[in-house]
Amino acid sequence: MRLLVTIDLKGADLTLFEDYEAAVLPLLVKYGARLEKRLRATDNSSETHLLFFPDAKALENYRADPARAALLPQWERSGAKSTAVEVKELPA
Repeated sequence: MRLLVTIDLKGADLTLFEDYEAAVLPLLVKYGARLEKRLRATDNSSETHLLFFPDAKALENYRADPARAALLPQWERSGAKSTAVEVKELPA
């Protein structure tokens, strides 16, 4: 399964956000997941991630990871907001 995550960075503390990302993205491997694409708007107003998870259980386990949960206060302090939607690949 693939998730498209859109992160609103308008008004966010980019240093706190980037530190949070640096800590949580490496956890993906633990669940057989990976970051396939990471793009940031040139004005730093948003960031988009394309994530792969082998199945819904892997996503659930990643979201419940204790190390990730411990970092949620940092995410909240950063001021970033995100939405995630499951996506599928279409032919070109």
